Amino acid sequence: MSKIESLSDLFELVDCQADFYDIGRHVTKMTATQINQFDQKQQPYPFAFKQQAWLAIVLTPNSGPKSEPIIWFLRLAIDEQGCLNLGTRDHLIKTIVDKILTNKEEQEQADLADALKDNPYAFQPDHERMASFHATLSLELERPPSHYFQELVTFLQGDLRKHNDQWQNIGLQGIADLAVRSHTADYAALIRNGILRAPAPLACALAIALEHEKPTSDYMHWAENIFSATSNTQMQAAMIRSISKGTPSKSFVAAIKTMVENVNPSEPDKALELIVAIVAKCPHWFDQDSGLLKVCMESLAHRDDGYLAFSQIAAELSQTPVVRGSLWQLFRSEDRSQKLSQAIGSLFAQAPTKVQ
Repeated sequence: MSKIESLSDLFELVDCQADFYDIGRHVTKMTATQINQFDQKQQPYPFAFKQQAWLAIVLTPNSGPKSEPIIWFLRLAIDEQGCLNLGTRDHLIKTIVDKILTNKEEQEQADLADALKDNPYAFQPDHERMASFHATLSLELERPPSHYFQELVTFLQGDLRKHNDQWQNIGLQGIADLAVRSHTADYAALIRNGILRAPAPLACALAIALEHEKPTSDYMHWAENIFSATSNTQMQAAMIRSISKGTPSKSFVAAIKTMVENVNPSEPDKALELIVAIVAKCPHWFDQDSGLLKVCMESLAHRDDGYLAFSQIAAELSQTPVVRGSLWQLFRSEDRSQKLSQAIGSLFAQAPTKVQ
């Protein structure tokens, strides 16, 4: 057996085609170039989330009878430069090879399906993330949507002004199945109608499910108007998520700044909810507008929670390549409030404790 020095070598060993999807911030299919650069530590991982690469790897055997693909869900550590930790990768490969080679009595397909059993890098995605991934994969494989899809379409085509509880029986998978079809005109119109008129929990779920899709310019403009027109913070956060793969207009960023700056002091979590939506789903917005970053970090610094939210979000942004430079530039700037300076100082005061 030849030496296995990369994930590509591993999948060649088991004679499988491997397709990679990032499922951290969004569900995004990775290109062959991205996969190679990720595997060989040639470039920072483009979709780092919580200092890890969140991966769904779809394995399709190259030979033998046609069967359902096998899906591995893995989380791999990212180093200080934002690249794959090669020690982690090599340990992952060893654990999988050992598992496969020590189970020779089973068929290869069964070996692959069980290869991640008890593996320290394997994880089970949450229901929302899993539904969106399966919707994306099913569409790419030209599989029919779940039965929940038609139930949702039927509900949204009805009279949403009537108050009933039927929406509570709609499965999360149906919402994800509709979202991946949002670029079809009829379905796009149905989604907008649902966001406007469906019960608030369903309306928010529809908007959030769109976060994995690249928004059209028309939808971007529409969503920005909905954001400004509603006073429901959960819906505002959902609308941010729904266009998180896009580039916001200057007027929209200005509206977010205004809302964060002018939040009622007795309701600080309203600002936090908007900030968390941006940090979790579209941190690249901070790089496009440093003023937005400053407003959000100032808001976090002024919270009465012992800098807990500030430190957690600062840690995440400092490990996110697209915004790391802007964050440190803000931290070194003399144009900051005393409260922000104190919050920044708390980060370094906590560092020795964390090391110990």
